[in-house]
Parts: sequence; C-alpha cells; structure tokens
Amino acid sequence: MPAPTTADEILDLVQKSGLVDEVRLRNYVQKLRETTSLPADPTKVAQILVRDAVLTYFQAEQLLQGKYKRFSLGKYKVLEKLGSGGMGTVFLCEHKLMRRRVAVKVLPISKGGDKPSLDRFYREARAIAAVDHPNIVRAYDIDQDENLHFLVMEWVDGINLQDLVKKFGPLDPTRACHYVYGAAIGLQHAHEMGLIHRDIKPGNILVDRFGVVKVLDLGLARLTHDTDDNLTRQNDENVLGTADYLAPEQAMDSHTVDIRADVYSLGSTMYFLLSGSPPFPEGSVAQKLIWHQNRTPRPLRLLRPEVPDELVAIVERMMAKDPARRYQIPAEVMAALAGWVTTPIPPPAEREMPTLSPAVVGAAGGRGTGASPALTGSTLGGGFTRPHPAPSPPTFTTAATIITGTTPRPAPAPDRHEPVVWSTLEHDTQDTARSDTEKPEPAELPIPDEEERPSRVGRKHHAASSGAGKVVLLACAGALVFAATVAGAYFAFFNNRATQPTVPASVPSGPKKVTVSKSGGENAVASLREALQKVGPGDTIVIAEAKLVESAIKLDKNKHKDLTIESADGKSAVIEFASKGGPMFDASNVEGFRLRNVEFDGKNQAEIGLQVTGNSAGATIEGVSVRNVLKTSIHLWHVAGASGRPVVLDRVRLILAPDSEAGVLLYATTVDNKFVTIKNSRFEGPGRVGIRIDGPALDLEVTNNRFYNLAGAGVVFMRPGARPSRGSLANNTFYLMPVGFQFEFPPNESGVYALKVSLSYFARVTHLLKAPEPIVGLESSNNFYEPNSGPGAPPLASTKLDQLRLVDPNPNDDAAFLRFPANPPMAGAIRVGAH
Repeated sequence: MPAPTTADEILDLVQKSGLVDEVRLRNYVQKLRETTSLPADPTKVAQILVRDAVLTYFQAEQLLQGKYKRFSLGKYKVLEKLGSGGMGTVFLCEHKLMRRRVAVKVLPISKGGDKPSLDRFYREARAIAAVDHPNIVRAYDIDQDENLHFLVMEWVDGINLQDLVKKFGPLDPTRACHYVYGAAIGLQHAHEMGLIHRDIKPGNILVDRFGVVKVLDLGLARLTHDTDDNLTRQNDENVLGTADYLAPEQAMDSHTVDIRADVYSLGSTMYFLLSGSPPFPEGSVAQKLIWHQNRTPRPLRLLRPEVPDELVAIVERMMAKDPARRYQIPAEVMAALAGWVTTPIPPPAEREMPTLSPAVVGAAGGRGTGASPALTGSTLGGGFTRPHPAPSPPTFTTAATIITGTTPRPAPAPDRHEPVVWSTLEHDTQDTARSDTEKPEPAELPIPDEEERPSRVGRKHHAASSGAGKVVLLACAGALVFAATVAGAYFAFFNNRATQPTVPASVPSGPKKVTVSKSGGENAVASLREALQKVGPGDTIVIAEAKLVESAIKLDKNKHKDLTIESADGKSAVIEFASKGGPMFDASNVEGFRLRNVEFDGKNQAEIGLQVTGNSAGATIEGVSVRNVLKTSIHLWHVAGASGRPVVLDRVRLILAPDSEAGVLLYATTVDNKFVTIKNSRFEGPGRVGIRIDGPALDLEVTNNRFYNLAGAGVVFMRPGARPSRGSLANNTFYLMPVGFQFEFPPNESGVYALKVSLSYFARVTHLLKAPEPIVGLESSNNFYEPNSGPGAPPLASTKLDQLRLVDPNPNDDAAFLRFPANPPMAGAIRVGAH
C-alpha cells in the first residue's frame, strides 16, 4: 500500500503488520494520547515508537514505506537489518517461541532460481557443518520460507575489525596480536577439518563485547579433499577472494591453494590492523592482484614506528610472496605470537561496540527478552519508559556460517506488487565484487531522544559488519601482463551497480588526490592553501614537501568533509606559521576530516595550534605534533563528536611552551563538549597543564597517554557548571609535576561527575589528586605511585610501590619514553600506566 501520510495511517500499518499485540498496542496508543500530543507527521510517530521500544529501526523504516507484510522468516521474527552483500542480506531475528536472537542470511529472491547462486549458498552450509569451535561463528539451521532460502547463524554482538580500525584507528600492537592469534586458532581448527577459508580479511573477523574473536563467512571455503573444486570450476570462477588481502597464488588459481593462502591473508589483515590501511590501498582491483604478486607494501615501520621489529618480521613472513617461505599453518602463526599474548587485554571499550535499538535491548537492558517496556506492565505516567536511549544509529555485527542441508527445489518468484518487506531485497544484494577499500560510507538514519537527536527515524546499514558482503571477483576481459606474470582478474563494482567491463589501469577512479610539491607533477600544487581549493569531500591531500610555510589555514565544513591531509611516505612534514596570532589550523564544523603525520611549528607567533569546534563527528588528528605555540596546542570548543564517531586525538605529541596554558583545552559554556577521545599521546612541559577541561564534557575518554615535566597538573577539571561531566581516564602515566588530577571549583559550586580514573601510574608527582573537597562521582581503582609521590588531598585511591620503576625519560626516544622496559606494574592481569 502507499506510504502513510498521517499518524492514524502509520498506526494502522503497525496493527496490520502483527508486530505488536493488538490489545497492548491499543493500550499503548491510548496512554500515549493521554500523556502527550500525538504528532500528525507519520515519521515523527515512528520516531516515538522506536524511542519507546515498540518498533525497531528496520521495522519503522519498512512501515514508513507502506510495507507491512511478512515481518517473519519461518519461525523467526525480523528485528533489524544487519547488512547486505552479493550472496544475501543478513537480518537480526528472534525465534518466536524460544526468544533466541540469531542472524539470518536471506538469499536474494532472483538467485533462488539461479543454480550457481543456490549451489554456493548451500555449499556455505555444507562447509561449516563440520565446524564447531568458539573462534568460528556457529550455525543453527537452514530453511526455506515460501520463495526465500535462508541460513540461521549465531549472532555475534560485536564489531568486525574492518569497522573497528576504520572508526577508531590502528590498533595497539599487543591488541592486534591478540585478535590475530584468536583468528589463527579458528583457522587452525578449520584447517584440521580440511577447510581453507579463501576470504580472510578484517571484515570477516569479529570481536564481541567480551573480547572473543570469531572468524566468519565460509562462503568461499574449499574442502582440501575436494581436489576438483567442482562447484567453482563448473561456474567458471577462476579468482575468488578480496583483492586487498588475496594471496599471490590465489589470484592465479583459487582452486589449488592450500592453508598458506589463509596465512597470507591473515598477515595482510594484521598489516591493516597495525597501519590502518591494506597493503596496497590504491589502484584498481586488477592492479592490486598483480601488486600482491610482485610489489612490497609500504614498510610498517614507516607507518607505525612504534611497532617492534620482531612483530614487523612476523607480519612480513606471513606475507611472503613464496608460500614456502611463510608460516605453513596457522598454528605456526600462533607460536610466533605466543610471546605477545601472554599479557591479557581488556574487552573492547563500550564505545567501540554497536549501539542497539531500545526494542532490541529489551526492558531490563538485556539482549534476550525482546520485551518492549512500553508494552509491558510499566505505566507511561508523565513520560516514556526509556531503557537505553540510543545516542546514535546502531552498528550491528553478525556472522555468516551455517549447518548442512540438502539444496531444495527453487521456489517460484513472488508477486512483485505485494508490499512485503522482501520486495527490495534485490536492490540490497547486488554482486559486491570489490576491494574492501572501495566500500562507500553508509548513510545515517538516527532517531531523536534528547536535544542532540536528529529529527528523523533511521539507522546505519553496515554490510561489512554482518559479514554478508562477500567478494567474488568477476571476469576481467583480456590478460594483464606485468613482469612476465599473467593474472586473470575478475570483479564487479560495489554499491548496487551492474557488472562492468574491465577498467584500464590508466583510468583513475575513486576520490581525488592532490599533492603539495614544489617540484611539480600531475595534480600537484605548491602550497597547502592551493591544495584546499582543488579538493572536495572525501579527497586526499598528500604533503610531499619536508617543510611548508603557511599562514592560517581554515577548512570549509561543506567542501572539506571527510578530507584527509597527510604527509607522504609516513614522514612528518613540518608546517611553519607565517602569520601572527590566532590558530594555525582551523577545522571547525568539519565532519570526518583526518589529519595525519604533520608537525606544526607556531614559531612563537601562533596563539593556538589546531582548533576544532562544533559538529565534527569522526574527525581524527593522528600522529600530529605541535610546538612553539603561545597559548593552547589544540583547542576543542563546544566540539561534538557522535557515538561511534568521536573526535579522536591519537598519537599526538604536544610540546608546551613555558607560559602556555594547556596542551589540549576542552572549553564549554552553553554547549557541552561530547564524544572526545584522547589516546596514545604525549604532553610535555614546561607548560602548565596537559589537558584542561573547562566546563562540562560528556563521554570523554583519556587513555594511554604520557604527561611529563609540567609546571602545574596533568589533567585539570574546572568550572564544571550544573551539567554533568562523564568519562574514563585509564592507563595514563604522569611523571615530574606537582599534581596529577586537579579539580577547581568556583566558590559555592561543586561538580557533577561520573568519572572513572584507573590503571594510572604516577612518578615524582607531589599530589596524585588535588581538590578543595572530596569529588562526588569520582570512581578510582588500581592506580599506582612510587615513593617520591603522594596520594594527594583528598587522596586518590591508589597503591604505593616500594621502588621507583621508571628511569629518567628521554623525550627523543619515543619507544622508551615513560614506558616500562620490563616487569611493568600490574593490577591483576592488567597492565598499569601507558604502554
């Protein structure tokens, strides 16, 4: 039926859909009308239904399009759409009787009548049938509902490594080792069962809320005893896998590879986890296939100097071009990483995990009841019951493995005029042959709650998170010859485009790249200012000059959204300030911009190094240094990140001039700073304060930072106002300063806090904590200090060590600077201080 245009029409569709018990729905609507004025706009009504856990995002979207039939798959009720790929769409579903949450992959309707597609769909079931292991996603069932074939899988409530790195940047080396080790355990088990995965990549490795790693998507797996690999051969599929992570021999012939191809792909995945990019981030699919055979990726040491040489050697051996020179089985990879995983790591941070819609979370905040709080015994009273307000659209991560089954006879096509949920399934499941680096950013569809909520219903679709996006490289017409190597390259374009003919390597595609180089060259300009005039959203500026002299730079919020500015070859280009006063670099209200490996020299003329204000969700400042600035190195003023897309300062080095006020200043008056992450960074004196929070700050994370030789305090909270500040400050090291954490209140005013200080280490710090009175809402645990420090007044919950653990630091040696060379202090199995 047509899309609803009134409140009554959307409520009528809810009733017709059968998603909500009719009596309960009637009672809910009655109470809703009694307690508030029901909006006339059906979209706003849908927003309220989602907010109050009556509908999920997906259900609301479908009803707003007039689709109300078949919100079920056999025994399963459909809750959310998790993602799409070439072999199907994955939904979060709930068993109608058992209330168990599962991930269900649905084959596109048209492919149900296509024998190769149907064969591959059921081969995925047969491939996983023999596998039951905690590091491989489990399978439950395979079934058919009328014209829909579907696989029922374990739902993994977590995030895949592709999205984790994309959103939060490269991983700490130890963390990367743990995740690759977990994947290797699963692959070793698959190998022992005679399976070769053939599509290992970051998007096919999940980590759940407890830190458990799971390998998914065995749709391209091959049984080693199936020497003919008949299914792929009879359908003329010569190259299978994902170009960014494909082993050299797999590009030549996918049917003869062994487990060493998975070892190579796992090594490429580890390269991605450590560097933030695949081995060959640019070029066409065909070029990448060839480069995996005859080129060496950019050295990890250039991209991440802090990665130890021993770990770099492990990655290089995993990625050896010659299979005989690699680790021969995943167990050998495990043995090589054994020394790196002896120290346990904590589970992923909550902010890294997907945000679930209220209807999925359930009344008690659990994940099993599915009960809507608005439809249970709770009364609406003067407002709505909100179990867990969703601050942003959810990002779901699921798995794609399945139990065996016999391929049933294809069902007839459906009535295309029937307004069912599945009527657009074809548009969501076109072939997705591509490299992972070509995946577009999905649209955001948030729901409102408090003042920060956007004004329409919606959610994010994450194909990679579901594991449903499977890459089958289609035919490249002709042969590409390079260094006497012939590679057949098969691919199709992503994002619902039809299969295209081969694109010659000389034809550029994707975002534009502009180079700042005085030597000239293709698409090169002489200054950063000129480069900013030539680029648009999503483009990249590469600074190839060792030093630039620039006046104040300001980005445009529309033109420079998602812009990347970085130095060439991983080396830090120096930008010297040519003006007087003000900020050197202003990126206010620019979402998604990324600034990497650049050093700013204020020449004692700039007041501020970098300034970010307003809506800057997803903005990242990474590997940046700031020195010789008069007041503040980085000024964040009324800055707003978002859940899942915080404003991130990562691996930043701030050298504070003697009279400077702060390394980072978070300033807020009428609008709070929110969703800001400061991690893996250095704050060096003789300036006064490392981080100053002036006004309320929400969802602040300060993790794994090093504070050194400051005249005042490492972190200062001041002028809190009546609004709360909340956040986590963990694994920080403070050395040589009067105060670690300082709280300053105006007369007759105290702060409203929800802060957790943990796992920090203090050396030569006179007062760990200093405040005019005890801090209400401050939780502290597992902090340590050495004899030359004191607990503070009021004291910070901490443990005194018997001897000094840190030697006098050398700021020019980042690998050893304020790091423990051996035997670091531990809180149980968790390391204390920055590492």
